[in-house]
Amino acid sequence: MNNSMYPNLSAHSRVFIDENLSKHTYIRIGGKAKYFIKVGSIIDLKKLLSWVKSKNIPYIILGAGSNVLVDDDGWNGLVISFKDSMNNLQVKQNKIVAGSGVMLPKLSKVAQKHSLAGLEFAIGIPGTLGGALYSNAGISNVDQISKIIKNVTVLRDSKLLTIDLENIKFDYRYSSLKENCEIIVEAELSLSLENQEIIDKKMQCIMQYRKLTQPASTKNAGSIFKNPADLSAGKLIEEANLKGVQIGGAMVSSKHSNFIVNEKNATAKDVADLMMIIQNKVYENTGILLQPEVEWLGNKKIPNIFQ
Repeated sequence: MNNSMYPNLSAHSRVFIDENLSKHTYIRIGGKAKYFIKVGSIIDLKKLLSWVKSKNIPYIILGAGSNVLVDDDGWNGLVISFKDSMNNLQVKQNKIVAGSGVMLPKLSKVAQKHSLAGLEFAIGIPGTLGGALYSNAGISNVDQISKIIKNVTVLRDSKLLTIDLENIKFDYRYSSLKENCEIIVEAELSLSLENQEIIDKKMQCIMQYRKLTQPASTKNAGSIFKNPADLSAGKLIEEANLKGVQIGGAMVSSKHSNFIVNEKNATAKDVADLMMIIQNKVYENTGILLQPEVEWLGNKKIPNIFQ
């Protein structure tokens, strides 16, 4: 697509019109985005943000699309993608500086190669660094991205600003970076030196556990619900006898109950309706109201489960 319709974007940025977002989400669901741009530089990003502001066009930043459910009617605005761009990566002693578009498994492998521990948990998470910072991604309350962050660089009011860890609030699947709608450009991670074989063994154990317990080879959006305090959402769903329950083409995974898989041409409505059934049934059984971890993207009426 010719970039001339956008103000001075370089050849490093790729522009798509009416791009099918199902191609950019792991669950392979969703309608079209009016504009979809893979941004190739900070300069282009600044110009693009100025352009959408002048045109009053809504926009969102999309990472790897691993925890997003896109409306079947799509997104009548701009999707900015950092994946396959914004992927600078530099190792400095026990620190790694990485762009927000770097995939977490790649980051984990680079750390292991340089005998740096702390990123083992990220080996099986199919997301970008920026997305991980937004949601404080991890595999437990112990292993979270916030535990190894030194600082985060964001683009705010057309200026790059570095925010130190003490000025960022993190909690379980929460970050003030997301709440403040910060546009994350890169982050500096502080790791510890460790024997490569020890790091590798831990990574292999994590991957083996994920393979045994999660439907990694299916089309899914990761964990659908957040874990309540000291409880497992998956266990609560399983105890509600919801494994294998299906609405349209969406099905509760028989391998892990907190995953919904796109079994056969599922729609976003199928998934949202199934989530509502899960939430209601678990609440009926336990009095616990599960909260979605997957996020909704769409312009039209938001399904009740996401409100």
